[in-house]
Formats: sequence, structure tokens, C-alpha cells
Amino acid sequence: MKAYFVGGGIGSLAGAAFLIRDAQQAGRDIVIYEAQPLVGGSLDGTLLANGAYSLRGGRMLTTDHYECTWDLLSSIPSLEHPGLSVREETIAFNQENPAHSKARLVDRNRFKVDVSHMGFSARDRLELLRLTEASEETLGDSRITDWLSPKFFESNFWYMWQTTFAFQPWHSAVELKRYLHRFMNEFPRIETL
Repeated sequence: MKAYFVGGGIGSLAGAAFLIRDAQQAGRDIVIYEAQPLVGGSLDGTLLANGAYSLRGGRMLTTDHYECTWDLLSSIPSLEHPGLSVREETIAFNQENPAHSKARLVDRNRFKVDVSHMGFSARDRLELLRLTEASEETLGDSRITDWLSPKFFESNFWYMWQTTFAFQPWHSAVELKRYLHRFMNEFPRIETL
């Protein structure tokens, strides 16, 4: 029996890998349809002429998150390092090449922004706390702008969080709450991501 996936994003690639690993489906019986010339969806990578890669997403694959991804990667053998899994290969790469941005934000004049402070006001902190402690039922289908005042969206924190996780002010307040809870441990180093 063949399995078909539409879209070559991480969901389809993971689904195919799980079929091979957990259901012993033969790879030749898995078909992935992708309209773009690259697979990977928002996690694609492009090899540039100078030998570097350009990635649309950030590189934050830390071992204290993404448990399901690490489980999957542990069962995929490395193509470049025989005997290692992609999980082991990725962890070794991250240890050898830690993320440490020296210019996390750049202003419209191309100058580095000082991000040593989050730029929160007392009101911003209270509103953010209120949002993170509200139940998902209370948040309902509200937007981030329904919970945070306009000044918040001018803070260093918002610019860093927004560019790290692709948030917009009109996005779901529930989704922001989930990300804040999930990635709270990144606060102390957000200026280096």
C-alpha cells in the first residue's frame, strides 16, 4: 500500500520517517508531492554560491525543547558521519557552533540596537503576566493586541520575540501564551539567538 503526502514540509517528511521507522513502510511506497523546487517548507535551506546555507527559519534546535523531533532524529542515520544519528550529529554541531548573535536587532539606519535591556515598562510586565496567566478559554480567539498596549510592540523584547518566532501583533493571544510558556527559558539569552 502506498502512502501519499501533499507538501514537502517538516510534517510530511516526519510522517514519512515515522512510517518507515514505526510501521516498517518501504520508502519506495511513500510519495511526497511538493510544488516548490525545495522540500522542507519553512525549514528549507538553500546552498549559496559561496558554500554557505541560507535558512528561512532560525536555528534554535536546543536539547531542552523539541522532544518529539529529537526522538525522530535519533532514528535517522547521518549521511556524513557513519555510526551517528542525525540527532547526535546535530547536537555535536550545536556544541561546536553555538548561536551567539552579535547584532540581534538592527535599526532602519543599519545600526546595531542595544538589546541589553528588554525595554519593558511596568505596565508591559503586568499585561504580559496577565496574558500568560489567563486560561485559553478566557483568551478565546482574541488577538495579541487585545491584551498588550501599543507601546509593548515597540519594546526590544517584542522585536526579538517576533523575529525569533514569526509573530505579528494581530496573531492569536493563545499562541503567544503557549510560546511564552514553552520558551520562557530562552529569556536570559534571547539577545543572542
